[in-house]
Amino acid sequence: MTVILSNISALEFWRSLLSDSSRARKPSRARIMPEDAPHATAIEEYGLIGNEVFSLPLHVMALDGRRKSTHDLVVHQSRFLPAGSLRSISIPGCDKAVFVTSPELTLVHMASLLSFPQTVHLGYEFCGTYAPDKSRPYGIRGRIPLATPSSIKACLLELENVRGTKTVRKALPHILEQSASPRESTLAALVTLPCMRGGSGIAHPLMNAIVPIGKRNRWTADKSFFRCDLLWPDQGVAVEYDSILCHTGAERIAQDAQRRNALESLGITVVTATWQQVANYREYNRFVRILARHLNSRIRPSCSDYPRRQLALRSELLDCPPFFG
Repeated sequence: MTVILSNISALEFWRSLLSDSSRARKPSRARIMPEDAPHATAIEEYGLIGNEVFSLPLHVMALDGRRKSTHDLVVHQSRFLPAGSLRSISIPGCDKAVFVTSPELTLVHMASLLSFPQTVHLGYEFCGTYAPDKSRPYGIRGRIPLATPSSIKACLLELENVRGTKTVRKALPHILEQSASPRESTLAALVTLPCMRGGSGIAHPLMNAIVPIGKRNRWTADKSFFRCDLLWPDQGVAVEYDSILCHTGAERIAQDAQRRNALESLGITVVTATWQQVANYREYNRFVRILARHLNSRIRPSCSDYPRRQLALRSELLDCPPFFG
């Protein structure tokens, strides 16, 4: 029997180390949905229950979704699978066929359970260079992006009447790629989402973009380029997010100062943001107004209840991720 993991179980897979294998990154030709979902007792043979990757209940897809949900299993009915929307995966100790929905389709499925800001944030994660990982010192690990805004758009073009599609369509124009951490994603979303959504409505930056150091300026640093957290290249403005975990100690503070001085010598104005600033409502508003001034922009909310919208957005984003588990 074929097992297709979806929804929350697919999200758990794409956040796990198993998703970093080359096999999981290659689209499968399989598009045939199993007629019936497996019984919970049957999927124990697949090694999907009782491991450190998946929580219960396990979420699977099948043509017939009439089977009642249990403590161990939730069945999601689906009649259509876009081409390339499944991945064949390897589960340690299992030699049976197991598939998982693609990151793009998983985002759509999860959007039916998440709010608009959380959908945007999950899009940042899938298009970013990190995965939440509790086993790592800072709670994340680096990885190659799972998706791009273009691949998400291509998936949406093939989907009709699938729950979550409308939310992802609305979220997609606000999803930026190459974010390197959940907090960078939160900062970028707060800065760029429209004022009607509670954001600051600032133009989209490039994330973790490269600023080359030409030969004439090589004296400014012992490297050939810098990578900026948020960069508006046309305006020559960058935001550097300073994490407490990664930016403490006299040596690191000195390195950061040297980096900022070198960027400014290249004509890049650097605005620093700390998590304490982002997490504090008043301090964030001070920071973002300074940023807007450097960008020759202004924050002009047209809604009378803008502070309420801001606070609502912040309550959605400041604890992202995880969304489940």
